[in-house]
Amino acid sequence: MSILGRVEVGRPLRGAELGALAERLVSLPEPLTATTVELADGQALRVTGVAAHDDEPAILLIEDVTEELRREKVVREFVRNAAHQLRTPLAGITAAVEVLQSGAKDVPSDRERFLQHIAEHTARLTRIARALLTLARAQAGESIALEPVEVRALLERVAVHAGPAGEGRIAVACSSSITARAQPELLHEALSALVDNAVTHTKGEIRLDARDVGGAVEIEVVDTGEGIAAEHHARIFEPFYRVADTGEGFGLGLAIAHQAVEAMQGELSVAANTFTIRLPSS
Repeated sequence: MSILGRVEVGRPLRGAELGALAERLVSLPEPLTATTVELADGQALRVTGVAAHDDEPAILLIEDVTEELRREKVVREFVRNAAHQLRTPLAGITAAVEVLQSGAKDVPSDRERFLQHIAEHTARLTRIARALLTLARAQAGESIALEPVEVRALLERVAVHAGPAGEGRIAVACSSSITARAQPELLHEALSALVDNAVTHTKGEIRLDARDVGGAVEIEVVDTGEGIAAEHHARIFEPFYRVADTGEGFGLGLAIAHQAVEAMQGELSVAANTFTIRLPSS
């Protein structure tokens, strides 16, 4: 354990809280139950101990649990992200089933329309589940298999799947020859999160542009809104951070997009009303 390499005879233990626990063991005749201590450099330690008794010295056991706690955090974030992402298509399926049961199933045109809604939402559920599982593996330290992805075809699918709120508002500008190295489900969900954000917060046109730039592919999601002020840029990709408390969403969409792009060895940046994904070109 790395902490043990810093323990020296005659020198105080690193961190005031760690020193206080050691002092307690030699002054109180009680064992020390497992206690987690976070040091200033981010290292997390689990500390237990046996108190001094008669001529027997106190024993302090220090265990580095930094990686263990990091993995637990990854799992918690995955569960939150999964719940948020799955809610929309599940709500769509539920609504379509209720309408069919209320009589729409007896009208052929309505029946086909709502069955199509169910098929589209089911496909999205499948895609989201694959993307979240892939993202969870990436956060846990596993490598992501990248493959050539035709960017224009993907952008067109994202535009179609933006739903009624985005209908007629999304324009795609991308050569059919542009191909990026990515993970298809992760890239689709990252772009969908950015488009959903634009659709929710602006009323005008949204552009999906892509171009080759010196061995890389840059994909831009541009809207006609006022854009995000510079003071928010440092935190905009944090989970649950929202620029304005509108009561809509949970502040997870941009965080998921950022995590997905990073898992694909790419970069996601924001400038005013433009989000840019930069990925290796294939």
